[in-house]
Amino acid sequence: MKKVLCAFFMLMLISFSAFAAQPIYTTTTKETVTGGVSRINIEKFYGEYSLNINIITADLKNGHLSLELLKSSKGCDKVDTVMNLAKSDSTVVAATNADFFSAYKGDQNFSLGLEIKDGELLQSHINSNMAAGLFEDGALLLSSFQFSGTVTAPNGSASALAHINKPTDYYGAVLMYTPEFNGGISPFLPSGITAVTVVNDTVTAKGVSLGGTIPIPENGYILVIDDNMTPFLEYNFNIGDPVKVDISTTLPIESTQTAFGGGTLLLKDGKKTPITHNVSGNHPRTAIGTNDDGTVIYLLTVDGRQTVSRGVSLDTLADICLEAGMVHAMNFDGGGSTAMVAKTLSNESVHYINSPSEKRKVINAVAITSDLKPEETAGYIASASSAYVLSGDSVKLNLTPYDKNYNKPSGTPHSHKWVVSEGQGYVKDDTYYAAGSGKTVLDLYYNGQKTDSVTLNVISEVCGINAPSHISIEKGASKDLGSVFVFDKCGNTAPVNNINLLNPEYNKSFISLSGKTVKALSEGSGSINFYIGGAVKSVGVTCGSFDAPVVSAKTNDALYSTATGGFSFNVLASTPSETLLDRLIYKHSAERFRNAGACAIIGGEYIEEHTPYGLNPITAKSFKESNYQSVKVISLALTDTGVLSRGKQWAQLDTALKGGVQKNVIILLDKKPGFTMSLDSKAFEDIIQNAAKTKNVFVVYCGDENSAVVRNGVRYISVSDSKDGGDVKSTVENMKYLSFNITQDNITYCFRNLYTAESSDAENGGIVLE
Repeated sequence: MKKVLCAFFMLMLISFSAFAAQPIYTTTTKETVTGGVSRINIEKFYGEYSLNINIITADLKNGHLSLELLKSSKGCDKVDTVMNLAKSDSTVVAATNADFFSAYKGDQNFSLGLEIKDGELLQSHINSNMAAGLFEDGALLLSSFQFSGTVTAPNGSASALAHINKPTDYYGAVLMYTPEFNGGISPFLPSGITAVTVVNDTVTAKGVSLGGTIPIPENGYILVIDDNMTPFLEYNFNIGDPVKVDISTTLPIESTQTAFGGGTLLLKDGKKTPITHNVSGNHPRTAIGTNDDGTVIYLLTVDGRQTVSRGVSLDTLADICLEAGMVHAMNFDGGGSTAMVAKTLSNESVHYINSPSEKRKVINAVAITSDLKPEETAGYIASASSAYVLSGDSVKLNLTPYDKNYNKPSGTPHSHKWVVSEGQGYVKDDTYYAAGSGKTVLDLYYNGQKTDSVTLNVISEVCGINAPSHISIEKGASKDLGSVFVFDKCGNTAPVNNINLLNPEYNKSFISLSGKTVKALSEGSGSINFYIGGAVKSVGVTCGSFDAPVVSAKTNDALYSTATGGFSFNVLASTPSETLLDRLIYKHSAERFRNAGACAIIGGEYIEEHTPYGLNPITAKSFKESNYQSVKVISLALTDTGVLSRGKQWAQLDTALKGGVQKNVIILLDKKPGFTMSLDSKAFEDIIQNAAKTKNVFVVYCGDENSAVVRNGVRYISVSDSKDGGDVKSTVENMKYLSFNITQDNITYCFRNLYTAESSDAENGGIVLE
């Protein structure tokens, strides 16, 4: 069975000439809401900004689905959040905000467009340049719309009906208020306003307001006008007279069950239409659309006014609707009103699907409803907490039950069974215990039928270990070690649950280790050393006022080598502005690098007066591209929010990675590539991972330790800076730099000592600090 929930990432490698129109990177996630209803989330990254788009698609040919107008139970003039409106109807599976509206006085509001709910006309349409949607017989029609009305007296006199259930300060034309308004109470009527009460199309009361409200009959309505401005009610109606009200619309509404207003039409017959009601600028947006015959409905939101999503113009919104497959589309209210909620198989409670900028109360919402009731379990959607698992370790398997309509099922499900159809290991209590190596397929059976499968990859040959570089604990206290991962030579990463598989070694009089829980038994400093498959990782531990121990990691990487003899490219992490020692170290290291090939300085400012004449080191403080034989060196500047605030760099990075014939790429960053927005992080990782399919790619940054991690073919290398620990000898002896050795198309890397106590240290090529 195909997974109901799937996620896939797509790189869009483009020329920057189309940067303004095309995204650099797009991610798309699909999810089934219920039978006949699906949701797709699209994140588009343009470098300088992002867009977060959500689309609910409902196929009304399903037979169990319908389109409903959601209104506050307190009156058609009242507002509420989309969330509360959706929760008020248990049949709602998805909803968005709908029409534009205006606030009158107090808590009274009115929509700018038509409202029909359950066949009852709630509010009239007042703006001819705004469109409307009419739902009838399982199909939605979106069109421009006009509304007018006439009230006729028994003597033949007639007057235009201006509005229905729209509170206003202007009483120069006839206004109608029905029981759906304000819980059956009229708006405040100024002194001198004439009002007639109509029940079963007959006048039952007539009078002139002294300033106040009047009740609205349950089976009738009231008509009001200022007869001093437009004499009509006073001179043409008496108690007992019949009243004739005629409604005229450009589209028939007599049998319409649901109708609502909107803004401009965006699409008609698959083509963009002129904008008749414009809200200019890039803002959050909501739209509704259909296929050709109106039987497939699309609800769409674009988040805006947020760092994670800028918002769009109406013209761009129309383009998005076209891309989504809509043939007809209409704009809804946007800005702070934009909101989308839904129930899903993974979360049966109504919840926000998009990220609203305000969660504003709105006059109405449109909803996809379903009359299906939960039935017994038909199967499960299966997934694993991780796609990779270390041999000998375990991974939790997650199950989501569903009924035949992909709803949350009722009742108690029957038992299920796991079968290892490929690979080794076994499953117990929905946990897979890994064995062997390579691809493993777990098939899930329910009631004798295969309902889903999970594909895992078992890592047996470990290339490296990734764990925290240091933890600090109070004496007698305990602390979780945090996330520990291993990776193979391809960079496939697996979390480690059974820490004993890494053969931990530590001073048992200093700390104790139970699972991943570390307890400090005494004050001091030390480390927990992990060993597996040639990989070594040390986690420094301190308790009390002690300096953190200097720790290092060993990665069993095919490209890690201390060999020399080729072109040398060296990277020093330095913070020369902190102390006199730091400045001295910078000066001596710059002297050393002057004749040792090319070099880069990361993590610190470039100090010209301390740099030997003729040396121009690369600094990771701005974008720069340099070529050295078979190596391309790219430097990027990271801000607190990542590269996003400097969108131009994305295009420069994309162009640099695609250009040239170099088989090796070194990307320099002044700090660890951590982005405040997940889309930035995904874009950065996937763009360079795509380059790593044909090149050796290294991401080098200033960090707290000297370590290398291979992830999806990319080597992320942390180079420790020259922190002054107070002990000059210890500080100097432990200082290292990163050295690349390049011979034709081959490249290797290693960490070398910057200074050594013995100048005869041939391997490290060290010098004596004078």
